[in-house]
Amino acid sequence: MISRVTALFGRAKRVLQTEGLLPLLWQGLTLIASYFFRYETYYLYQHGLEEMNEDDLMPRVENFTSKVITTNQEADALVADGYQFRYSDGIHRERLDKGAIACCIFVGRELAHITWVATTEEAQKSILDLPFRVDYSNNEAFMGGSITDAKYRRMGLMSYSHARRRRFLRGKGAIVSRSPVAKNNIASRGMVEKSGYNMYGEARHLKILWWKSWKEKPLTR
Repeated sequence: MISRVTALFGRAKRVLQTEGLLPLLWQGLTLIASYFFRYETYYLYQHGLEEMNEDDLMPRVENFTSKVITTNQEADALVADGYQFRYSDGIHRERLDKGAIACCIFVGRELAHITWVATTEEAQKSILDLPFRVDYSNNEAFMGGSITDAKYRRMGLMSYSHARRRRFLRGKGAIVSRSPVAKNNIASRGMVEKSGYNMYGEARHLKILWWKSWKEKPLTR
């Protein structure tokens, strides 16, 4: 409970610093309401991890580095070297403990973009609070939890990071990656479709107090 409260305060601090007061208030109200009722619809995407030419996707920003962080020991070493990976909320530490993988882009020592990758169900649950179906026994993987710092948006970080993640997952033996994207998140949908994801299904998530429902169905057009 204490760690969850700490996580919320850390997240609120980040939103206030990077996006301002109004986005913080809106996200706060949305979070409070979500404890009692949620109704969300998603498009489900997949891609076969085909190779992309990273040289054609270089971000429009100088002094950047791409790093893949798989353990808390690696994260602590980066922090000791001045990289701003750790936040006060503890979410990063918890996810790495569960086996999630952080694919990051730093500008200087500042964290500009992060996307999380999972190759196990336990790791996925630490990233996504939805029972989204990924067949890890059949070499599938999950990508999600993407965040780009507001001042580095529209600079191509997401596209470049996506190409790097594909290469990393292929090296881990994965053959397919899956991601759910909220239907009303037009920006994220455009980005994943631009990156070569194929839409294969839809899902509905309904929560009323402590009762939850998640249903997936193939896409019909």
